[in-house]
Amino acid sequence: MKARLWVLYCLVVCSIPAKSENLLENRAYFSLGLAAVFPEETLFTDNDRADSGLPKLYGSPDIFTDGDFDTGIEWRAGLGYRFTPALRAQMEFGMANGLDYRGNANYHRSGARQPSEAELDTRQFLFAGFYDFPSWEATSSLRIQPYLGAGAGITDYDLEDFVQRFPAPDIPHGYLRRGANGEIPLTRLPPGSGQEFTWMVTAGVVIPMTKRMRLDLSYRYTDAGEITTDVGDITIERYRQDGSRREDLLVEIDKTVTDLKTHGLLATFRFDF
Repeated sequence: MKARLWVLYCLVVCSIPAKSENLLENRAYFSLGLAAVFPEETLFTDNDRADSGLPKLYGSPDIFTDGDFDTGIEWRAGLGYRFTPALRAQMEFGMANGLDYRGNANYHRSGARQPSEAELDTRQFLFAGFYDFPSWEATSSLRIQPYLGAGAGITDYDLEDFVQRFPAPDIPHGYLRRGANGEIPLTRLPPGSGQEFTWMVTAGVVIPMTKRMRLDLSYRYTDAGEITTDVGDITIERYRQDGSRREDLLVEIDKTVTDLKTHGLLATFRFDF
């Protein structure tokens, strides 16, 4: 997946025209593009609220689920305005669906392999400001304008289908036996949703394509705050010694939580009004 995204990014770069145009100033603009998003390592742990009064899923700081969200594609659109030759601002919206989480839990006496999975959808609303440096002539036919930027806003998220499986062979206490047809015992966690304060920093270059269109290539670091499961019942699916399924147990637990921090490579087309 990462290799394909790098190829796509390189193709966009290679599509730069042989002759570039001067940028226009003091214009409103619309932008539309996509980003390859690379989340940092993601560790689900217990919520650290001491006053919740609810049992914890992991129950100990040394028990957790360690994993990663897969590299994903985020669509991004924005409206901006250039106030001076150096300063501009924009409001932007980004959306990434189906970011798959793959990890491994480490409960005691549950085997070395405890594969866990979930799926995340995010929507971001940001207000950002940018400082554009003077453009410089990279070649006789290519002019580049570097910039720096920062922004803040809100990430709205939905975390779904969080499942922890325990495929280890039968262990001494028999609690994690497989079913008669090889069914693997598992625990389903509650979904999660919410809104989190988000901030980002970015650096990039702008390459004019025509007098009213430009290509924006950038790197972005984003801290989207905490992603949590909701307070609610976990569903515990287990099997008896004869392979029959026990009655599912429903146990209310406190939230589990992780930080969501990402690195992104963005390719955006900007159109002056």
